[in-house]
Amino acid sequence: MSITAENLTVHRLGRPVLRDVSLRIGEGDCICVIGPNGAGKSSLMAALLGLLPVSDGAVLMDGTPICRLSRRAIARRVAYVPQIHEGYMGFRVREIVESGRYAYLDPLDSLSEEDRRAIGEAVEACRIETLLDRPLDTLSGGERQKVWIAAALAQQTSMLFLDEPTNALDPAHQAELIRIMRGFLAAGKTLLVICHDLNLPLMLGGRVLALREGQAVFAGPVEDLLDTDRLRDIFHTDFVTHHATDGHKSVQLKL
Repeated sequence: MSITAENLTVHRLGRPVLRDVSLRIGEGDCICVIGPNGAGKSSLMAALLGLLPVSDGAVLMDGTPICRLSRRAIARRVAYVPQIHEGYMGFRVREIVESGRYAYLDPLDSLSEEDRRAIGEAVEACRIETLLDRPLDTLSGGERQKVWIAAALAQQTSMLFLDEPTNALDPAHQAELIRIMRGFLAAGKTLLVICHDLNLPLMLGGRVLALREGQAVFAGPVEDLLDTDRLRDIFHTDFVTHHATDGHKSVQLKL
């Protein structure tokens, strides 16, 4: 399973939001997309999923132009958790996680044993057993994020796309989501994450793609994020690296 973006250019409201961006996502990859606000990160993810039309270039899923694939065919290959969800208030957690199986069901079909097994595994992986009968609007932000990821895991895809999954979460919920992402990668699957936390890529490993003003300005291994000169070029602000006694390295703003 692979997704290839070839020289993508994307316009929104007549303005270019991506310009000549290329990326290949292969089996087992972990790629974090970073960059300032408005750099085009979410637009890139939407274009890779066929949710935004491209002005130039192409997106290929296993060699097939994504525009030729149905939404159901794409949903069986890639699960997607956006930043914002609408229209689910009042639904119970159980119903939301079950919605992850809709790509495999015809209208009015009931859940099969295979569907229920996939749902149970996703619930267990995200540790939301005690939330299943609660309405979504009674949950905290961190609990809701785990529910959305559980629904994505229930799709049983080989790729998972997450748009700022740890944004505005407390440290405990951030640690829980990192555990879930690491478990997904440990199973040999593929992860694409948009993040503002520059230490998240360092915890996940793999590669980084940096965007600025709609263009790719860096692509390489996550270890290169420890180069503070490179980070200053990307974000136009200063950083320092911190080396803990246990060997862990992190990036911090220089104030």
